[in-house]
Amino acid sequence: MTWRKRGRGLHTVKPRRPNHRIPCRTEDDRRIDHFDVATRALLEKIVHAAGLVLENQPGKAASKTKHSVAVLEATISLCRAYLECGQLQAAQERLGGALAPEEERGSAIGLSKDAFKFFRADAAKPESWSSVVHASVDSLADEAFSERWLMAQDCLYHLSPSRKSIFKFAAKTLDANVMAFDLILNENASMWQTMAVRLLGFVLSCPLYTFLTAEQYRNQLIECGYDQAQIEIRDISDHVFDGLSGHLRKQEVALSRYGISLAGYSLTGRVFAWFDRTRVVGAAIVIGRTKRMA
Repeated sequence: MTWRKRGRGLHTVKPRRPNHRIPCRTEDDRRIDHFDVATRALLEKIVHAAGLVLENQPGKAASKTKHSVAVLEATISLCRAYLECGQLQAAQERLGGALAPEEERGSAIGLSKDAFKFFRADAAKPESWSSVVHASVDSLADEAFSERWLMAQDCLYHLSPSRKSIFKFAAKTLDANVMAFDLILNENASMWQTMAVRLLGFVLSCPLYTFLTAEQYRNQLIECGYDQAQIEIRDISDHVFDGLSGHLRKQEVALSRYGISLAGYSLTGRVFAWFDRTRVVGAAIVIGRTKRMA
């Protein structure tokens, strides 16, 4: 779990380890072939959709500077299977390595290590957090922050038993909006397709009913405290599945030259190719605003 405080808007730090669900093309339809570029492109799409960046030059995004923004970020590290201390330490070391050159140059991007805090906790169960975690996260409700956001990239469908607890906590305790990348079940999926998706989720150790249709997802956000008129679910499947499945195929071929076979690469690639072909599941950016912020 990561939270960030900033007095001058939202900035990004390029991650070393990429997210696996990524846009494969830029807005001007140029193909993206590298994970680091794709990861940054996905993050930029999310913060643009949230209205946290402004365009002040052609082709360049500028962060908001008039408001103080706090961000609580949920990552795969918060999900059931990845709560080891070693991963937490690795994340802290990667962040330190990314920020050190900037600090030597006078913190050119306006961030220091003190702007970030990492915690080993389960995002699906805020009630299980330690007093230290609660105290730090609850501090984001400070009225000094004109905006508060929960950000979740490619992890919410892993939360067990559901997304509800973190959504309710963010909306009702922090009065925080939500910006996320998630997978959405096609409302026109056949019974057999839906059963196949449920089974796939089970194999991936996700809750059985984790994949929701857009309407179900919207209703869940409303139930948790988000304003019905300020919820946006934007499909970006065209930018994700085709490029991802192709990338995984290339990785499988590259590894096979060294006698390395990873069955998971092949299986995952076929799953995303199926998603791309049938659109039984779509990739989406989700934005929800609380009633106070609407």
